[in-house]
Amino acid sequence: MAYARHQSFYLRDKWISKGLRAVMNDPRFFYDPEGFEKVGLGKNMVQSLRFWLNTMNLIEVIEVNEEKSNQLTELGHLIYYKDRLLQKNDTISILHYQLVRNKEDLATVFDWYFNTYKESVSQRDGLLKSFTTFVKGHEGKDVAQVSLKRDIDCLVQLYTKESNEMDPEDFVFSPFAKMKILSEEPSEEGSDNIYKMSPEIENIGLTALYYVLLNYSHENDVEMISVEEIINEKYLWGKVFNLSRNKIIEALNKLTNHDVYPIEYVRTNNLDNVRLPRLAPLEYLHHEWNFNLDRVNQTNDI
Repeated sequence: MAYARHQSFYLRDKWISKGLRAVMNDPRFFYDPEGFEKVGLGKNMVQSLRFWLNTMNLIEVIEVNEEKSNQLTELGHLIYYKDRLLQKNDTISILHYQLVRNKEDLATVFDWYFNTYKESVSQRDGLLKSFTTFVKGHEGKDVAQVSLKRDIDCLVQLYTKESNEMDPEDFVFSPFAKMKILSEEPSEEGSDNIYKMSPEIENIGLTALYYVLLNYSHENDVEMISVEEIINEKYLWGKVFNLSRNKIIEALNKLTNHDVYPIEYVRTNNLDNVRLPRLAPLEYLHHEWNFNLDRVNQTNDI
């Protein structure tokens, strides 16, 4: 479990592009004390950027001649070449999934909020109290309140800090706000209410939703997933994206009409299941985004 490694900075617009490009140009970028000058960010912001890239599975650590450096993961390469400015809703949703899935347990608060915390309406004080109780129960000890508060504040800002349409020079908004899965609104009590929202399917993207199903199938070595699991299971649509049952059924129906990899409804033991093709999640993304890393590398070598 880990806390406040984001240095209190939520992900800003263009940060993913800056970070991926920096690592492509210099694998030692994050180990260079003066590296922050190359991307126009402060030192703490660069530490935060490194956290976001690691947590979203876009970069990984390698060691060459006993010297550590970074390289882009396969997902990092895909996003670098196809959508490093995060213009596709699907890209943002996949990065959100990577963050919530939190495989290396680098960002506990996001996993907790979407997969464990059940309340759909809350306030920051209540979130902090619930998160503190959760952490103490799992850690067996107290964690500094200032760190947990920073996590709660970052969580809310990451999903609610929208761009200012009146200010074209506003670059401090979060690209994750476009998903519209959280909102923060004033309440009569004086403290803002934070709502888990059920977004439109278009805000998430069918490609991202299919990717999540394939990843779940691959990691759990299952061919069929029940509709109830998709609604209620950790790391699936109902939890990760706050999708309602009706919207989940709507999305599944659309995926039965996929032109190359249609899913199939199967009813067994009075339960509705979907059968997925035997397909690696990244292979699917390569197909959807028409991406071939080997071809890119050959072009770069010319």
